[in-house]
Amino acid sequence: MADSNIITYVVVFLVVFVPYLFLQFCMTHRRRPEKERNTEGLPFFLRISYGVLGMLSGTAGKFLVGLQEKRAKEIRNRLVIAAIPLETEQVLAAEALFCIIGAIAPMLFMLLVSRRLDIAIGAGLLFGVIGLIYPSMVVSSLAAKRQETIMKNLPFAIDLIGSAMRAGLDFSAAVRYYVGTESKSNPLAVEFGVMLRQMELGKTRVEALEDVAARVQTEEFRSFAGAVAHGTEIGASIVDTMRIQGEEMRRARFNRAERKAARAPSIMILPIAVFIMPAVFVVIGTPVLIKIQQSGLGNLMQ
Repeated sequence: MADSNIITYVVVFLVVFVPYLFLQFCMTHRRRPEKERNTEGLPFFLRISYGVLGMLSGTAGKFLVGLQEKRAKEIRNRLVIAAIPLETEQVLAAEALFCIIGAIAPMLFMLLVSRRLDIAIGAGLLFGVIGLIYPSMVVSSLAAKRQETIMKNLPFAIDLIGSAMRAGLDFSAAVRYYVGTESKSNPLAVEFGVMLRQMELGKTRVEALEDVAARVQTEEFRSFAGAVAHGTEIGASIVDTMRIQGEEMRRARFNRAERKAARAPSIMILPIAVFIMPAVFVVIGTPVLIKIQQSGLGNLMQ
């Protein structure tokens, strides 16, 4: 009884004291004005903790970047691909913050509910690991999703730009026409819009395309940028280059779809073995067992 009372006092103390320290920390650090914060496109948990991550990035974030330089470089690369308003220090600070919160909150909850320390420690370890891997997993998922969306839209974009150039527009005007016809949620149109602004600021077409390829980081877009750069250098027709690249992009997309379809049988093995086969055995075996029991063979087998 005394042990349970002590656990209750400790839990209540932590529940009250830890949020108090957190509020004091937030109040004593200067927050960025809301108009300077751009959280569009961030997942829910990263969006609501954006201000705290900004405060932690200068201390814990920089310290963690120094400890994990190679991994920090990989995360920075994924952030460039995903085009989300986060820095590497913020992602690493989010891993530490979510790990601590994910470990402490379930542990305190399980102590209050079950009063068993082993269950509380197990819950803390489980949710702590989930909180640790969540930020980098989300960044990687957003980067892969953005690359896939760009690759889906690239063949149509090349065809439209090529058609506009055949109608008499130059390359910049044709790209501007494509950007104007697409929605703001299209990441390829966003990248082409950035390319147009860079060209207006003095960059050449080849340099602006290479910058887009460095941000997108897919073989298909690198091939497209390289073909346009090569055609520009040798003086070839950009219209013919766009037509050839459109055919190549469609062929590459078809090959990618074939590879995904070829992987489907191997991916389905685990769900079939775990969910479908046991149900089939139950449906087939239950009537057989019932017949055996009714025929009297069940008593002989016993």
